[in-house]
Amino acid sequence: MIIRLIIFLSLIQFSSTDQILRANIGQDVTFSCFFENESQIDQLSFMHQTTGDILSVGLELFLDESLTTNHMKLIRLSSNRLDLKIFQVNQNDSGLYTCMFNDEKLSSYLLEIFIPPRFISFFPLEASVSYPEGSSINLSCHAYAFPSVNITWIYRNKDKQLKTIHNGEDIYISSLESTDSGSYECIASNGYHATISRSFYVTVQYPPRVKIDKFIDFNIRPIQIKCEICSIPLSRIEWFRNGINIINEQYFIIKTNAIIVDDKNCLSSILIIHDSPHEKYGRYECQAENFLGHYSDHIDYHSKIIPHPKSGNEQFALLILLNNTNEISSKYSSFLFFK
Repeated sequence: MIIRLIIFLSLIQFSSTDQILRANIGQDVTFSCFFENESQIDQLSFMHQTTGDILSVGLELFLDESLTTNHMKLIRLSSNRLDLKIFQVNQNDSGLYTCMFNDEKLSSYLLEIFIPPRFISFFPLEASVSYPEGSSINLSCHAYAFPSVNITWIYRNKDKQLKTIHNGEDIYISSLESTDSGSYECIASNGYHATISRSFYVTVQYPPRVKIDKFIDFNIRPIQIKCEICSIPLSRIEWFRNGINIINEQYFIIKTNAIIVDDKNCLSSILIIHDSPHEKYGRYECQAENFLGHYSDHIDYHSKIIPHPKSGNEQFALLILLNNTNEISSKYSSFLFFK
């Protein structure tokens, strides 16, 4: 038997005469061997040349008894034909099979076991992740299949608009921007099986961006100072007058609502100043804070008495001016200018 094995191993080679059989895992395959007459059957052998295993000699299988009928079986269909059938093939069954008569190769089959794509690793492990703005991120998908797979990355923004951004297993972003938030999907395909995919939703966190509307029509009462705050996560918002925290009371009301600005989830906070016996002059500051930092914007609300240039009588115009501006409204106008 050792001499026969050495002879078979010396004959291992792939040739253009090999018949190629392709099967998915779990399918049955059959190798047929045709010979000249019935007297030759005792000298017939099936061999798995890729592993060097002799599978049968004559009508006897050289396998573990529990596998003889469950995994492989010899089937004699006629006086000059013997089949080797493998039930529910697995990855280990792939390779070159030959039917030999003594040292003569009668037939050969190259069995390719097709394996549907499956992910063997990916990062991050969670389906949804958050990273601060400016940080780096590495996304990866590694899949196995036969034939081998191609990995394609698709990006979808909040509006579900998509685009292909990368081909390959790994994608690296060196410095995240707020516009990088969205769904990143890796798709694995080998052209023979159904594609598989995995999605990661990336949220880019950033500190508050605060902006006060710098123009207020003073003729409209009550006075309203509007502040727009965009951040992820959403911020805690406070209003200050001359450094003192403003709370809802008789002359001040604060209203805050969620809004969408350039596809971002933001907040609009409005400070409403009602008439009071004393003008509420001073610096008004809108301050927002989340765990990434706190930022603010302000507007200065001051009175300035200016004599009218064409009248001998003392006439005054009330102007509401911002700091460091020299603009003056026209006769008797009352506006808040912005710089």
